[in-house]
Amino acid sequence: MKTISAALAAITALVAAGISAGVEVPRPSRSQAEWLDAGIGIFVHWAPNVYQGTEGDNLSTPREKIDPDRFDAASIVAAAKSAKAGYLIFVAKHVGGYCAWQTETTDYCLKTSPWKNGKGDMVADLATACRHGGLGFGVYLSPRSDIHGVGVGGRAADANKQRAYNEVYRRQLTEILSHYGPMFEMWFDGGNVVPVNDLIDKLAPEIITFQGRRLNSTRWVGTEHGFAPYPCWNTIRWKPGQTPPEGAGTPDGNTWCSAECDVSILRPNWFWRKGCDRHILSLNELVEIYYMSVGRGVNLLLNITPDDHGAIPPAQVRRLKEFGDEIDARFGHPLAITHGTGNTLELGFAGVTTIDHLELAEDIRQGERVRQFVVEGRAADDRWIPVVRGTQIGARQLFPIPAVKVSRLRLRVEKSVGEPLIRQFAALRVGRPVPRAAYR
Repeated sequence: MKTISAALAAITALVAAGISAGVEVPRPSRSQAEWLDAGIGIFVHWAPNVYQGTEGDNLSTPREKIDPDRFDAASIVAAAKSAKAGYLIFVAKHVGGYCAWQTETTDYCLKTSPWKNGKGDMVADLATACRHGGLGFGVYLSPRSDIHGVGVGGRAADANKQRAYNEVYRRQLTEILSHYGPMFEMWFDGGNVVPVNDLIDKLAPEIITFQGRRLNSTRWVGTEHGFAPYPCWNTIRWKPGQTPPEGAGTPDGNTWCSAECDVSILRPNWFWRKGCDRHILSLNELVEIYYMSVGRGVNLLLNITPDDHGAIPPAQVRRLKEFGDEIDARFGHPLAITHGTGNTLELGFAGVTTIDHLELAEDIRQGERVRQFVVEGRAADDRWIPVVRGTQIGARQLFPIPAVKVSRLRLRVEKSVGEPLIRQFAALRVGRPVPRAAYR
C-alpha cells in the first residue's frame, strides 16, 4: 500500500510540474544527433551551367569545354571551416545529369573533360580534403536527370524508361557510397521515386538522407531564405515510404526528422555566373540567417559556388571568414553556463551582471521533451522577473533579449514529456546589434 501511495505521489508531483508520465518520445539516431551538433554545413553547387549563366544545365556546353582547371578541394574545405561549418555537401550531379566523378554510367561526366586529361574526380578530392580537415562529407545526387529525360524525383515518362533509369541511378548511388569513404549526408532534392533504401541499408546505413523515404532522414524547412519558424520541432508524423513533410514539424510526431535550412550566399541564385559577386549576402544578412536557423535549432546549409574554373571566388571566401569570426565574437564566450535535470535550473553570477542573450539546449539524445518554459532573472530588489518565455528548446535556441541586469537566472520548465534534460543553459553579453526578426 505504501508503494502504491508513493507511486501516486510521484505521479501527482510530475503532473503538478507539468511533466507527462509514462510517455515515450522519438529519439534521434547517433548520426542524427551528431548532425544536429554540427550546426552549419556548406553546400557547394557546381555544374556545366556555370558556363551558360543559368540556374539549370541546358545541355548546350560541349564536353571538352567543361574544365574546372583551378578546382582546389583543400581551399574549399578551409573556407568552410572558417565559417564554423561541421560538414560539407557537394553537388555531384545536378538536374542536368553531369557527373562530377569517374562514373561508369555515362560519358556526360569528368571523363570527357580536359581537366587532368579526363582523370579528374571532384568527389574524390573533396572526400579526401574533408577527411583530412575533420569535416563531415556528403553528396547531392539529383534524382532528376535531363540528359536521361527524367523529371523531378527521378520520375520517368513510362514504365520501361523508369526501369532503365532506376538501374542507372542505382549504379551511380552505389559508386558514390562504395568508393568515397564514409558519407555524412546524402541529398535527394525533390524527393526520390527510385528505390534506393536497400542500397543505403547495405552500403551506408548510418548516413543521413535529406528527403529520404526512410528513417534517419532530415526534412526541408520549406523555404530557401535560410529562415526557420519558431517553434520548429524535430519530430514529424510519418509513414514508411513517405517523403518527410516539410515545415515546422509537430511536438507529437512519431518519428525524429530534423529540418535543414538551405540558402545560397548568392540568394536566390545557386550557381556562379559573371558579375555574381555583387549579389553576395552581406555580413548582416548572414548574421540574421544564423539567428533564424541555427539560433532556432535548425541546421544551416549555406551554399557557395565555384566559378567556371572550379575555384571559389575570393569575395565568397572572405565573406565566409567574416561570418565565422562574427559567430565566434557573438556567441563564443558565454558569461556563465550550466546544465542539469528537472523542471527548475538556476544559473548564478559573481554579482549583478548585464546580459542580452540566452542560449538553451536539451540533451536531445533522449528526445525532445520540453513543451513550455520560462526563464526568469533576479532583479536588484530580489524579485524574479520574466526574461524569456517559449515552447521549444530542442537541440539549441538563441534568445536575444533587451539588455537586463540580474544576479541570477532561473529556468522553469512548465510543461514537458518526461523529465527535462538540459544540456546547456547559458547567458551572454553580446553587445552588438541584433536583427529585428531574431527577437521572439
